[in-house]
Amino acid sequence: MTFPVKNVLNMDTHTPKGLQQSLEINLVNSGQIDVLVSNYFLAGSALFTPEHQGRAFTIMRHPIELAESLFHYRKSASWEISYRKKWKHWAFADYAKSDYYMANWMVRQLSGTMPNEDVDETHLEKAKQVLRRKILVGISSQWEETIRQFKYYFGWEDKTPFCSLNYIGAKSNANDHPRLERGSENWNIVAEKEKWDMALYYYALELFSAQSERLRPQRDANGDIFQNKPDQFSPPAAVSGNEGQDSAQSGLSSKKQM
Repeated sequence: MTFPVKNVLNMDTHTPKGLQQSLEINLVNSGQIDVLVSNYFLAGSALFTPEHQGRAFTIMRHPIELAESLFHYRKSASWEISYRKKWKHWAFADYAKSDYYMANWMVRQLSGTMPNEDVDETHLEKAKQVLRRKILVGISSQWEETIRQFKYYFGWEDKTPFCSLNYIGAKSNANDHPRLERGSENWNIVAEKEKWDMALYYYALELFSAQSERLRPQRDANGDIFQNKPDQFSPPAAVSGNEGQDSAQSGLSSKKQM
C-alpha cells in the first residue's frame, strides 16, 4: 500500500473487487487510514474489526440530481473504471429508460437488497431504520451545516481557517450538464423509478434537522458552555412527524479502541 496522492491510499473501496482486496490485506488494522469511502455500505462496514471500529456517515443528494450527475460523469470520465463509452451520445432520458439504469441504490444498499430483486415498502423501512440508528447524515445542498455537524461529531479541526469550506466551495470536481426540468414528463418517469430512494432522501432531511439541534454546544448546571464528546453522541433514535411521503456514497471513520 502506498500514497500516490497526498493522504490518499491506493486502495479502491468503490468496487467489490477492491473491497475484497482490502479485506484480504486487513486494511483497517493497518493503521494507515482515518476515513474509508465506499458505494457499498454493508461490504465497507465488514472491513472493520473489534479493534478498529467505525462510525458511519453519508452525504445525501436528491436522487434525481444524483442520477443525472453520475450519468453525465460516467459517459465522459474515460479514466474511471465506471466509464461507459457507449453512452456518449445518449441523453439522460434514454439512459433512464434503458436496462442499465439501477434505481433505488441507497435503499438497496442499506437493506441488503440485490440488484435483481424488486424493492418495496419493507425495504424502505429497513433502510430508514439503518439510516436512523447507524449513520450520521449530511445533505449535499447544505454543505456549511453538514461540515459543522461532522466537525462537531468527529472532533475534526481545520489545519488552516475555513479550509474545509473553501475546498468544497471550489467545486473542483463539478460537472456541468443538462438538467431535467422538475415536474416534466421525464422528471416524473425518473421520480417513479426512484420513489423509494426519494422517500429515504426526504426522511434523511428530517434526520439532518434533528441532528442540527443535538450537535450543538450545551450548558452545564452552572450555565457554562461545553461540547459533548463524540463518544456521547448517537444519531437520533426517532423522528416525529412525516417520515417521507414523497442519495450517495457512505463513509466510515476509523475509531481505534484503546
